[in-house]
Amino acid sequence: MKKIILLFLCLLGPGFALAQSPLAGQEKKLLSMTRGNWAYFRDYNGRQLIYFTHLEAYRCGIGQVRYSLNSDALDKEWKLQPCDPSKPHNITTDKPYISLPLGAAKTVAVQLTFNDGSKSQVVRIGVDNKVVN
Repeated sequence: MKKIILLFLCLLGPGFALAQSPLAGQEKKLLSMTRGNWAYFRDYNGRQLIYFTHLEAYRCGIGQVRYSLNSDALDKEWKLQPCDPSKPHNITTDKPYISLPLGAAKTVAVQLTFNDGSKSQVVRIGVDNKVVN
């Protein structure tokens, strides 16, 4: 019986688990359309928080996230949680943000490397949570 199940799963192919999500393979397109949501500023409890929740939700299509504060240096990396193809959009980290002293950042620049190796343009988001040109 185990051999029959294994044969059946092999016939379905390696993309079977990803096919369970209707958005599988669409992350790059969706992220490009929602670039203004890649980071979100919030002042809370005497700290400045910059959230990367949106990127965590679409992490299955992202290979790497580079970012920088107040410049385009892209000298920091946001480490995404591992992708779970059965629950690709679940946020699995308790801390999807960085914490800074109030007013430390005026902008955050973000660039994504997608799973296919291509890179996004650099997106700059200001403290008003709007894309900065």
